[in-house]
Amino acid sequence: MNRIQKVSKCVRLFLQYGIPLTIIAVMVLEYLVVAHKITLPKPAHPSNAGSDSVTSAGAFQLWSILSLVVYFFWYRTALKLFSFFEKGILFTAETVRCIQILGGIYFARFLVQLGLYFFAPSQDNHWLGTGLSDLFTGFLIIFIGWLIDEARKIREEQELTV
Repeated sequence: MNRIQKVSKCVRLFLQYGIPLTIIAVMVLEYLVVAHKITLPKPAHPSNAGSDSVTSAGAFQLWSILSLVVYFFWYRTALKLFSFFEKGILFTAETVRCIQILGGIYFARFLVQLGLYFFAPSQDNHWLGTGLSDLFTGFLIIFIGWLIDEARKIREEQELTV
């Protein structure tokens, strides 16, 4: 139990401080590029700008905003879950709810990617592998949460039996 709490604390601290610091570092890097203080290498295969560039840009912005909202829900739920684990709260209704919300978040991410594919179709179909993996990951996490909830209910029932 002590090891679980220590590892959960490390993961929570990384989520709480490491990810925001990484985001700030990327923002500073982007600012330096825009201010022409540094120059980043160009991609090997530049994208083709066609007549759908305005539609694609709008769809990409919408996808970015929806992905950011989904990411913030994931971030908040993951912090909450690892703080429970850090406190030694493992098999309770709160942890099960967090695990099931995380599964739902992966499912929502799949739906966002599916919507982007239908509203702004592109030439590459690489979304399919990522989208399906998010779908199956979401269902697997929800299933694991359900199993933990059933085990929790059985344990509570056995504690009530004399």
